[in-house]
Order: sequence, then structure tokens, then C-alpha cells
Amino acid sequence: MTYVDAIISPVRRDRLEEYIELARGWTAIWRDHGALSTVEYAGDDVPEGKLTSFPLAVKANEDELVCISLITYRDRAHRDEV
Repeated sequence: MTYVDAIISPVRRDRLEEYIELARGWTAIWRDHGALSTVEYAGDDVPEGKLTSFPLAVKANEDELVCISLITYRDRAHRDEV
């Protein structure tokens, strides 16, 4: 079964371009080490939940976006190897 690492981060809206540049670097590193794929998402309309949500999980402020990195591997053993 495919294994996925998900990294969720708050990113200031005015620094999104800097985040994108960093993401290009770390996704290349993951791929060079054997990850099957990497995908980056930035949510600009992610509602805050009452009990739980991505914005609550990372304690995002109003001036921050929730960004998510997904890295996929063949399975858990492959992830541990990478």
C-alpha cells in the first residue's frame, strides 16, 4: 500500500514566494533520495473548524495560508529507507 508523509505548515501570505522556492529545493531532495512523488498545496480559503481543522492544527493567523506537502512512497519500508 502506498505510504504518504503529510507536512502542514502556516505560511505568511506575503512570504508565499519564498516558501515556493524552499519547496522546490526540498521536493528535489526527496525525489533524489527515492520518493515517488511530491505535491505542494497552498490553501487560501480553508475555513477554521470549531473542534479541529488545518488552520487550528498549525495555529494559523489571519495573514497566513495553510500549506501542505505530500510525499509518497511505495510503502512504509520504502519511506523509512528514503
